[in-house]
Amino acid sequence: MNYFTESNDLLDQPGALRKRLKEDGYLFIRDILPKEEALFIRRCILGFCREEGWLQEGSALMDGLTDHEPLVEGSKGWRPVYAKIQALEAFHRIKLHDQMHRMMEDLFEEPVFALPMTIARIAFPNDNERGTQPHQDWFYVGGSTETLSCWAPLGDVPSEVGGLKLLKGSHKAGFLSAHTAPGPGGHAVDVDPDLEWFQADYRLGDVLIFKALTVHAAADNHTHDVLRLSIDFRYTGQSHSIVEGWLQPHYNWLGEPFTWDTLDKDWRDSPTARYWERLPNIKTKPYEQAVGR
Repeated sequence: MNYFTESNDLLDQPGALRKRLKEDGYLFIRDILPKEEALFIRRCILGFCREEGWLQEGSALMDGLTDHEPLVEGSKGWRPVYAKIQALEAFHRIKLHDQMHRMMEDLFEEPVFALPMTIARIAFPNDNERGTQPHQDWFYVGGSTETLSCWAPLGDVPSEVGGLKLLKGSHKAGFLSAHTAPGPGGHAVDVDPDLEWFQADYRLGDVLIFKALTVHAAADNHTHDVLRLSIDFRYTGQSHSIVEGWLQPHYNWLGEPFTWDTLDKDWRDSPTARYWERLPNIKTKPYEQAVGR
C-alpha cells in the first residue's frame, strides 16, 4: 500500500502547505479534529445503530461490530438511523472547529465558509460492491472548482477496514466523464487500473483534505463484522461560489425528516444552527446536476 504523506510539519508554513496541495491534490493531517467531539459523535451513531438492531447482540458499543445484512444508503431501513445522525448538533458543529478554520483560511488566503451539508457514511463489511466508486467531488458539489473536501474517520480505521483512498496528482487531468455506477453517489469515473492508490491507517482525529478534481474512492472493508463510520464536509473561500443545494441537509431531496426545520428544532438556539445565515455575501448559484446524490 502507498501511504499518504503527512503534512503536520507544514501547518506553520502556509505557503508550503498550499504548494503541496497544488502538487499532490491532497493533504493528510493527523490529530487535527477534537478527539473528544469525534468520539462523542461515534458513540451517538453507534447508539442509533444499536437501537435499530444493526449491532451484534452483547457486543461492546464502541467496537461497532455488526452481524446485520448490509443496508443500501437511502433505503427505507437505513433512513431512521441517518435522520438521527443529521439531527445531532455535534455532527454539524465539528466542521466549525477553530483549528480547521484557521488551516482553511491559510489554504484559501481569505475567510472561509464551511458548506452546511455534512455527510455521514456507515459502511457495512461484505458490501464492497456498493462502496463509493472512483469519482471527482466536483461532479456533485459544483460551484467553485477550488472547494476543498474533508474526510475524517469516526474512530480508528486501519487499512483492513478500508477508509478513503485517492490517486495522487489526479486533479491535474481536469474534468473526467462520469457514468452511472452502484454505491453512494451513483456515478464513477474510469481510471487506469495500473495507477497506484494512496491510503492510510487512519486514527481518530485525522483528516484527509483533497481538491474537487482529485479522484478518490472507498477502499474495501476486508473485515467480516466491523462497521466503518466516517464524516465528510467541505470548505470554500468566501469570495467563491457554492451551489445553493449545499445549503440544505444531506438527503434533503427525500423531504421530511431531512429538512432544517425538523433536524435543528432541538438546538435552534445553538451557534451551529443556520450559521450561514449570519455570514455576509454567501455566493450561491443553481446547478443542473442534482447535487449531493
